[in-house]
Amino acid sequence: MAMAKRYLIVNADDFGQSGGVNQGIVAAHERGIVTSTSLMVRWDAASSAAAYAKAHPKLSVGLHVDLGEWAYRDDTWIPLYQVVPLDEPVAVEDEIGRQLTAFRHLVGREPTHLNSHQHAHREEPVRSIMLGLARDLGIPLRHFDRRIRYMGGLRASRCGIAVSLRDQRR
Repeated sequence: MAMAKRYLIVNADDFGQSGGVNQGIVAAHERGIVTSTSLMVRWDAASSAAAYAKAHPKLSVGLHVDLGEWAYRDDTWIPLYQVVPLDEPVAVEDEIGRQLTAFRHLVGREPTHLNSHQHAHREEPVRSIMLGLARDLGIPLRHFDRRIRYMGGLRASRCGIAVSLRDQRR
């Protein structure tokens, strides 16, 4: 019995979040390490990230839905920012729709995949909304597509990439 063909996809999240993040992802892509990235459309550096993606069509670009960011401090998760209340399905669906529209405008094509900042899509109601969107678009949603095995935790420093990232995050 012949084995199914397998591919290694190295995806870099947060493309477009800052100039420093973009610089690191571009460097890793140009060194042949990163084959896929996930674009955050709400940030100032999204347009330069999208311009790079347009000029490099072999780089797969998905939508990295950004609904907020949280930090673990003193044994609890605290919000650093929240775009919409995650327990309001209509607000969540509207925001995801806005981000998909922005993605299409910036990149000029459909996303190759979906995921979310800090894996917010693993919890309801975000999960159901994004599963429906992935099904409608015919693209994978991280953690929910049996064809793709997700293995997180890989960092540029572990890949031998020495890039000075003066991150200019807000």
